[in-house]
Amino acid sequence: MKQISNYPKVARDMFFAQLNWTFGFFGVMLVIHIIKIVLAYIQGGDIDSFYNAMFVVTNIYMLVIGIISIYFLPYYVEHGVTRKDYFKGTLIAFGGLAITIPFITYMISFVERVILNAMTSISIREPDLNSVILEVDSDIVGDIVQAIILTPYVDPQSHWGLSIAIFSLNIFVYYLLGWLISTSFYRFSTVNGIVSIFISLVVLMLVDTLLRLSLDLPILNTLSGLNVLPLGVTLLVLLLLIALTLWSVRSVTKKVRIKM
Repeated sequence: MKQISNYPKVARDMFFAQLNWTFGFFGVMLVIHIIKIVLAYIQGGDIDSFYNAMFVVTNIYMLVIGIISIYFLPYYVEHGVTRKDYFKGTLIAFGGLAITIPFITYMISFVERVILNAMTSISIREPDLNSVILEVDSDIVGDIVQAIILTPYVDPQSHWGLSIAIFSLNIFVYYLLGWLISTSFYRFSTVNGIVSIFISLVVLMLVDTLLRLSLDLPILNTLSGLNVLPLGVTLLVLLLLIALTLWSVRSVTKKVRIKM
């Protein structure tokens, strides 16, 4: 008898569970942002847009829920879901989340601009997030920190579609790396888990650099030698890196022993 695929149910359950967490995250960030607007109004300053504020912090949020996602595995296996269906369902769920979050952020930011322009004199800063990478002395620690904080950015005012696509890809990669780290710690020893963190940092730096090259943005001085790569090669290697990371997660979870 053909076994019933449970991954659509896993995808639906995980998507809505994580979307609920995300609404809580949005709520907290929105309250903080409104407080900043009030202070800017009182003090006569300017502020970052909600889109830019979320663009920076959402990467860390997605990394965290990517790490947490491994703890759904024992629950699903206990209820008869295969590891393969868990993997496929989780992938679909966080893919949907990576598309949903930038759209919601963009819509809130759009409303914010309309209200501020119509009712206040507060101006919205347009920070050049991509050029900051050139202003910091290059060393291995600094490069890693920049890779974590300063992901490739496209201004939504200049090209909203491309901006949302890049936002989606960034947070997709962060979730994926969080998932890789948590599965490594879950299946292997602490040492192997720590190695997975190092591997994730390398993957993150390479993905960021390849994406920057594809968008003709400044890159880390340490990796400036990659400037010679043509666009087709950067995109291909970028896709291969993401595919290889997905394959690694699938391989680690394929026969993992469930810890009850």
